[in-house]
Amino acid sequence: MSVTIKKSGVSQIPKGERLFEEGTEPDGIFILVKGKAVLFNSNVRLTAGSGDFLDLWDVYAGQRLLSCIALEDMTVYAFPVKKPADLELILESNNEYCGRITASLGHFITELYTKQGAYLSEAQQLPEVIAELYRQYCAWCKMEELRAELLPEAGKETMVPAAPPEWLDYYLESAKIPAGIQKTYFSCAVRVPMRHIEEQITIFQALLEESINVGNFVRRLGAVLINGGADNLFFFLCTLGNMAKSEDAGKAAVTLQEVAEKEISKLVTLFEKCAGVPFAAHEKRREARKQNEETTVTSEEPCENTLEQIFAYTGISEEEATEYAALVKAFAELEDKSSTEDIVRRLRKQLSDGFYRIYEAAFRKSYKKDEKEIPIAIKMFLEFGLLDEKLITRAQMLELEKLVLEPVSVEEMACHVFTVREWLTWVYEGKRDPSKNEFDQEYSEMLRELKKSGEITEEEEAEKFKNMDERLHYEVQNLFRYNHRLVNGQLSIFVPFLYEELLVGDIDRAFLSKQTVLKSLDWLRSLDYSLFYREFLYMNKELGIEKEYRMTEILPDIILLPTMGTKSILWQDISCRRRDTPGRFLLPLFSEVSIEDLMVCVCGRYRWELCRTIQGAAWNNIQIKSLTSEYTDYLMYYKKNRDISEERKEKVKTQLQKCKNNYREVYAMDYEIWIKYESGGALKLNKIAREILATYCPFDIKIRAKLQQPAFEEAMARQTRERAKKIRETELRHRALTKDGSELPKELADTLLYYKEH
Repeated sequence: MSVTIKKSGVSQIPKGERLFEEGTEPDGIFILVKGKAVLFNSNVRLTAGSGDFLDLWDVYAGQRLLSCIALEDMTVYAFPVKKPADLELILESNNEYCGRITASLGHFITELYTKQGAYLSEAQQLPEVIAELYRQYCAWCKMEELRAELLPEAGKETMVPAAPPEWLDYYLESAKIPAGIQKTYFSCAVRVPMRHIEEQITIFQALLEESINVGNFVRRLGAVLINGGADNLFFFLCTLGNMAKSEDAGKAAVTLQEVAEKEISKLVTLFEKCAGVPFAAHEKRREARKQNEETTVTSEEPCENTLEQIFAYTGISEEEATEYAALVKAFAELEDKSSTEDIVRRLRKQLSDGFYRIYEAAFRKSYKKDEKEIPIAIKMFLEFGLLDEKLITRAQMLELEKLVLEPVSVEEMACHVFTVREWLTWVYEGKRDPSKNEFDQEYSEMLRELKKSGEITEEEEAEKFKNMDERLHYEVQNLFRYNHRLVNGQLSIFVPFLYEELLVGDIDRAFLSKQTVLKSLDWLRSLDYSLFYREFLYMNKELGIEKEYRMTEILPDIILLPTMGTKSILWQDISCRRRDTPGRFLLPLFSEVSIEDLMVCVCGRYRWELCRTIQGAAWNNIQIKSLTSEYTDYLMYYKKNRDISEERKEKVKTQLQKCKNNYREVYAMDYEIWIKYESGGALKLNKIAREILATYCPFDIKIRAKLQQPAFEEAMARQTRERAKKIRETELRHRALTKDGSELPKELADTLLYYKEH
């Protein structure tokens, strides 16, 4: 700044000169005596006139929140205010400023509220517009057999607006009071305007922060719609118009471009109005069209000869490749691929045997290779089980290519969701132990059994246990191969690769992304909060804790197997016989049913099996109360139970017949009803089943508060009593541990919080 500011005095600021800079430390506050100024940052522009205080909020924030430039030659007076207490001293000696400050802040709050509202309005509708434009773009590409370009951000990011600041309405109305009246009223006592000023500043800061956040959100979405490159929706729509083969597609592309241009124009107007600066990409529309026309873009053909590429990549012998290619060709030529004739069954078995050998070889070859070095045909084989592009349609191939290009990685989070390729990588690297086999044997137990039968020696047992190649082969044959057909659901006609008739419906809609799986898991946990919590013994010799209990949430490993399917499988409730290890859930990568149905089904079985594991031999002993023992007792003696009506008894009988007297499956059916219907207040279970589920699978406290029917209150009474008792006992034990002034360990504090909050 080239001008000199006089402290406690008047200074002249020429037009275009910057008075202060955003982010700097405030050294006083300014009143604009004469002229006009603009206060601004990247998303907000506020105008100030004579009588306005330019930066009161900075004193409370500890830094300049906005920059200030003179719109015309102006005169300012500087007050030496560095902290709120200094402001109060100035007002005590100059009470005529009290009303000026409240009026000035009211003006800024009103202007800022208007701009924030404009941003919010755009932020709420823009994701829907972009999502719909991209959906129609993909649909037309599919019809025209063009590859739809990836745009992961297209409408998937949404904005949850912050709650309005407290007393906002009051201060918006107060701002309408004439400045003269405010000056007369607030000059009577300093404490009254000080409260107003402090609350106004709090509101101003909240509105400013929200305006910045929402403005940045709208900018990000705007960049998805149009930017300076070729990776935006407007450019893709131009490409569609140029490459369309049919007249209808060409017209549709023009219409979609017009919708996009209208939205871009709205963004231009919005940022000029709210920020006083142009939307960064608004001049790029013409450039996008020009670049699109000048760039010789041809519709990329789907990758071809995938089967030959797989053979070449894996390095299998020419004889084996020729033999397997003949089998694939025979399958492709079948008029009825779901035939159950003996010759077709033998063909499927031969295809399955070869598939897993080839898959294992392809995995080993691709292991630790840079993703860019792996051909797309191999990626699609490893991720989706695509063996030969001739088995599916061109449109299906384009959709799969679009999906495989999305980044696939195991994020570091409490719950891991794996593709089968990622899971095998973790097993190969020793991050996870191999899974159980179909006989419920761990890898070490299987080797021990082979040694006992004399098939391997003790030295071979030790070598195989440490050999990562052996562990990988075991996992492919036991977890992958055995469960692949189970998640598919069509056991008698299953083949492990994709083909046209298998990929029914919309592939993109059927695809289970990691985000989709995690979202469904979070939904279920919001209802059944204790689903993945387990109780463990806690000891701490340093603190003198010999025996205490802690609750810990252990989320499962979820593995997506490459097929279109209808089933979810609970393969293990724990790993390696250790109760502090995650379970293993298996889902199809493409699902014909909703992910919520798959998740509820697998979690119902998980609850039952985990209880059996924890209870051991006493799992069905009614003298030791548990979920499995009480449900077993209920199903064994339901006919004699007077609390169940005859009509309800018939329903239980039908359930048992349908589940072939498998008590776990009956419980899983009731658990699904409990989650999907009873959590919303629908009474579909009988009294006994409801009470057991309310006791061992209680809803979250927010759900329980909404269920006010007498039937629910009666069912939940036992759980309420036991929870209150648990809290009392835990508090007493914790009080004894901390009576000498020592701090309670975090594990125990979190456990008490778990009981109280749920």
